[in-house]
This record gives sequence, C-alpha cells and structure tokens, in this order.
Amino acid sequence: MKSQRGKAESDLKEILVEKAGKKNYIPPSVKEDYKKALFREFKKFLGEKVEEEKSEFLDVVILGPGCYSCDKVERDVMAVLSETGIKAGLNHITDPKLMAQYGVVITPTLVINGKVKSKGILPSKSMIKKWLEEEKG
Repeated sequence: MKSQRGKAESDLKEILVEKAGKKNYIPPSVKEDYKKALFREFKKFLGEKVEEEKSEFLDVVILGPGCYSCDKVERDVMAVLSETGIKAGLNHITDPKLMAQYGVVITPTLVINGKVKSKGILPSKSMIKKWLEEEKG
C-alpha cells in the first residue's frame, strides 16, 4: 500500500508541476522544489494537515518613513546580507497604514521573520548580523 501511495504521490506531483509549467516558466534546476511545494499547497487545499517548512529565505522588514535613520538601517541590513550571503527578502515599508499593522509607532523598526528586533534605535551591523544568524538557525 505504501509503495502505491508513493507512486500516486509522485504522479500527482508530476501532474501539478506539468500544469503549472504550462502558464509559468519553471527552470529545470528547481523543478523538484516546485513539485514538493505544489504538492504541499494541494494538500492544504484539500484540508489535509501539512507541516510547514522553514523557508531558506528570511523575511526582513524595515518600518519607517524613509528618514535618514530608517534608510541607514536598510543600508546596514543590505550590507550584512551581502557580507554573510544570508538569503532574505527585504522590504522597507514607509506607508503609515501598513506600519500600523505591525503595532509599532516608533521608527526605525527592524522586523526579522515577524519578530521585532529593534525599534527607535540604529542597531550596529554586528547586532544585525547576530539577529539574522539567530533567525537563520
């Protein structure tokens, strides 16, 4: 039974990536990753319990109106990411309505993977590096 399920699962993964590939370019080098991700999302859609995977990319958000301090935090984060090779998505949110969704009013605020790491200060590059490495695991 297990081998049948495994076979059916691999067939379904192939079908999902084939269908997605008709409307989206999927580089051959990441095809297996797509199969796994599409199958996981399909299981979620069916209401099956799915264990969330830890992303290889960190989610880094800087909250601030675009002042000198906020821009400096952004530059320092980019420098640390470049130096360490840590993979991350970086967003600088300047819209007060979007910033309010984080429940933060003091800027600049640095958020990594949904966790507020600093607010109202300019953290050192070494502190930023420490936080990024902690979140990377």
